[in-house]
This record gives sequence, C-alpha cells and structure tokens, in this order.
Amino acid sequence: MAARDPARARAFAGKHGIPHVYDSYEQLVEADDVDAVYIPLPNGLHGQWTLAALQAGKHVLCEKPFTANRPEAELVAAAVPPDLVVMEAFHWRYHPLAARVLDIIAGGELGAVHRVEAALCFPLPKWSDIRWQLDLAGGALMDAGCYPVHIVRTFAGAEPEVTSARIRQRTPGVDRWTQAELRFPDGMSGRITTSMWSSSVLRMGAKVVGEKGSLSVFNPQGPHIYNRLTIRTGQG
Repeated sequence: MAARDPARARAFAGKHGIPHVYDSYEQLVEADDVDAVYIPLPNGLHGQWTLAALQAGKHVLCEKPFTANRPEAELVAAAVPPDLVVMEAFHWRYHPLAARVLDIIAGGELGAVHRVEAALCFPLPKWSDIRWQLDLAGGALMDAGCYPVHIVRTFAGAEPEVTSARIRQRTPGVDRWTQAELRFPDGMSGRITTSMWSSSVLRMGAKVVGEKGSLSVFNPQGPHIYNRLTIRTGQG
C-alpha cells in the first residue's frame, strides 16, 4: 500500500497486517510484485492514477466515481488494453439483493416497467471535507449521486437521457442537492435524487413501477448492513 504520508501508511499497514508499504504512489504502481491496484483516492485523482496503473501494466479496481468527468472517463476507457481489467467499485451490484431485483424485473412479475427511481441523501455538514472541494471533483452528484445513477441504469437495463435537472449549490460548481428526470429509449421514465445537505436528511432507496405492480428497495447502496425488498401487485 501507499499514502501521501508514509507514516500514516505504515500505521495503517501495521494495524491491518499489510506486509509492504511503498514510499509513493509511483513506486506502488511500478512495483514488480503488484499485479492489481485498488484506488480509493479522492474523486479528482481517480483518472490520473488509473491511467498510471494501466501504463504500468496493472489491473485496476477504482472507487466510484470512475473519473472526474466524461472526457477523463473516455480517456481511461480508451487506454485499457485487452489483457487488463479496469472496474468501478460498486459493491452493491454483486450483492444477492441486486440479483433478486433483476430476477423480479426480468421474470415479468411487475409487468412492463414504466418508471425507475433511486435516491441517496445524507447530511455531510463538515465543509472542510474533501467531498465539498471542486478541485477534487466533489459535490453530491459525484460522491453520492453516482449510486442512484448506477442503480437506475442497472434496473432499467438501458442508457437514459436527461430531460430536466435541478441543482442547489453549496459553492460555485459544487452541488449539495441534485434531482434529474430521465427518459429511456423505450419510453420508460426515471428519476435520480441525491444530496449531502438538504431537507432530505436521509434517503436511500429505489423503486421500480410496472403495469402489474411495483417494487421498492430500502438501502440498495449498502445492503450488507441492512436492506428490505417490498413487492406490491394486485395479489397483495
């Protein structure tokens, strides 16, 4: 492992039984005994170090969001050779809850799906936190909103376009609340809502509405802690 502060890195490594600490990120990605790199850095550094790891021939597991913006994401995607894997670390997608929801949708229990919604809202009043810094790609949509965006795309099984959006800013360029209405190619609609400081103090859920019924999920983002899946149809 490596960190900006080698002393902190050594302390963390000692606590968690990590055998080797590198003096810098550069040393880590260039190390011959490293096959894959996990990148949990601030959002604005994801693209830079994913590219550095790829150039060093390493597989990459990168924390969400994948990069700080679309051009950077396209740059990283274009740089991935066929023998390397680059993956965004959305753990929720590999929990049995996600598989169950997708089975219900595909199985026709809800009928044709008309609308998919997802939300993640929580308070983060520590204004010095890196998640409020523009130069580190902070803001509610980047740090929390990537979850509802990912969930809506997954449950809908298609890529949406944004038909309208509203934001409330904490500082110029950094949103504290964002809501967007979506439209999918088959006519299905959607919505994402996210905040790190708003009247929605705590929301974490998703909803799928079909012609025969609806499905709602509490805490799809962290289902390993606690989750609840509820289905309502004409049968109850």
